[in-house]
Amino acid sequence: LSGLFGLYVWRVRHVPQADELEEEEPGPAAALKALSPAGQWAAMAGLALVACAVILAAAEPFAEAMVEAGRAIGLNEFLLIQWLAPLASEAPAISVAVLFVLAGRAANGLTTLISDKINQWTLLVGMLPMAMSVGAGALTALPLDARQGEEFFLTAAQSLLGLGLLLRLRLGLWSALALAGLFAVQVAFAFFYKDDEVRTIATLTMLAWVYLGIAAILFAVNGGRLIGILRITFLGAPASATPVPDREGVR
Repeated sequence: LSGLFGLYVWRVRHVPQADELEEEEPGPAAALKALSPAGQWAAMAGLALVACAVILAAAEPFAEAMVEAGRAIGLNEFLLIQWLAPLASEAPAISVAVLFVLAGRAANGLTTLISDKINQWTLLVGMLPMAMSVGAGALTALPLDARQGEEFFLTAAQSLLGLGLLLRLRLGLWSALALAGLFAVQVAFAFFYKDDEVRTIATLTMLAWVYLGIAAILFAVNGGRLIGILRITFLGAPASATPVPDREGVR
């Protein structure tokens, strides 16, 4: 998975910049752009190190305080970690995406979220057993119980559905409402069956297959688009191909 992330980074470095991306960037991005390539790499490495230091200093106290607060007010510990912690970790990417959209650059906002998702499902997931092995001092697998396994399966199914919706190279309002509606159903079931592990696992499995069923229909309907996307991914886009705005969303 970490290797796939490396291939992704290498591939996007060789993608020609669209006109929209060539606009003058605001704020810190503009300052980074003004530096030499060596200065840019040094600045980005420094920012990454600072971010790592903040995470190492804050992650454990934040998690412990969140669990203790949940116990104090009677909230389920698993649900608190499952829903509140991701909101905190995803807030930066969501904020950047919203700022792009408010600036009239919806394509950049969507690209930010997609890139963040790729990061999570390759580098982040791949690093978990690596970190586990480092901590154990030997090669070891990341243990998952039945609930965690189904959550993993459900999240993967959601990602596949999102990919199916994006095959048309646009994300319209109805697609967004479908994703939000299915997610709301998932949240409702999670809280409804919060104290019944068997029903929770059965519900997660059912929802995951619903996601996969809808994704299969979308892949079947938009199979030609998928072939075209794969061709561009591995062979490159024609020189005349340029993205154009679409009334239903972002192309």
